[in-house]
Amino acid sequence: MLTSMSGSIQSQSRGQAVAELLMRGSLYGLGAAALGAGLGYLRGHTLAGAMDGLNWAGFLLWMVAGAMIYGSIGTSGAEVTLRSRLGEGTKLDPLPFAPMLTALGAGSVCFVLAWLLRNLA
Repeated sequence: MLTSMSGSIQSQSRGQAVAELLMRGSLYGLGAAALGAGLGYLRGHTLAGAMDGLNWAGFLLWMVAGAMIYGSIGTSGAEVTLRSRLGEGTKLDPLPFAPMLTALGAGSVCFVLAWLLRNLA
């Protein structure tokens, strides 16, 4: 099941969900790549500066994905401990796979574009 932007629930196959994650990740990655390459080019005024910007954009997006996992793991255990003291049963929150995979995909787009620029130039 998927909740769309309008708030309605629609059924979605696993393939459709993966395709949506890939599409979002690649679009976010292209945006981050444009921003990173632009800032890198302005800083260095060369193609090497643009490639550095792409690498930094990819690195930061991968760090965001890691921070999502670290934050999710760190807070869910504390909540379970707190609720168990109160006598309430609770289950662990699932990991944020969709945002994490989107950030990893976007970072990967930045790294692939940097690799292509390095090999084509």
